[in-house]
This record gives sequence, C-alpha cells and structure tokens, in this order.
Amino acid sequence: MLLVVLRPWKSKTFSGSRGFAFRFQLVPHLIHQVLQTIMADEEPVDPKQYLEETCKPKCVRPLRAYQLCVERIKGDETGHKHCTGQYFDYWKCVDNCVALKLFVKLK
Repeated sequence: MLLVVLRPWKSKTFSGSRGFAFRFQLVPHLIHQVLQTIMADEEPVDPKQYLEETCKPKCVRPLRAYQLCVERIKGDETGHKHCTGQYFDYWKCVDNCVALKLFVKLK
C-alpha cells in the first residue's frame, strides 16, 4: 500500500512568482504505518458511556422500580431481600436503547 502526499512547490507556469503547483510523492507503506502509530497516541473515546448517559432518561420506569425496591428493603437486616431483578431490568432497558445506536458507530 502506498500513501500519496501532496506537497506544494513553486511553479513559474502559474501567475508569476506567487503561483504554486502540487506534485505527488509516494510514501512507502512502512512510513505510513509509522505515521499511523504516531497519530494513534490519543486515547480512544468509548461511545458506549456517552450513549448510556443519553439513554438513562428513557428508562425512568425500571429505575423508579429499582429505587422503590431499595427503599422497601432498607431496614432488612437478614440480608435475604434484594433488588437484583429490578436492577437487571433497568440495565436491560439501557442496553437495549444503547444497542440501537452503538453498533452504527462501530467499525
């Protein structure tokens, strides 16, 4: 694979001394890979976290059910009561919303 780079150089064929033309320079694949690794130093951004935050307001009903369950079992000292079902229902709602938008953005 070759990368084509355009580099300006002065040309006297255009309007006087201010004219510029472009010449093609072929850069070997190795140099292209080096440039890619240099530019890849930036941290990639995970779009799932952003999409989860935008989808949470759409899942108010499961969230409210989870919050009510947490309030209901607050005084349980035995440890037998839990809100696992409501918790998973909430995150299922968020994940279903995110899935519609996330896979469009992935490569």
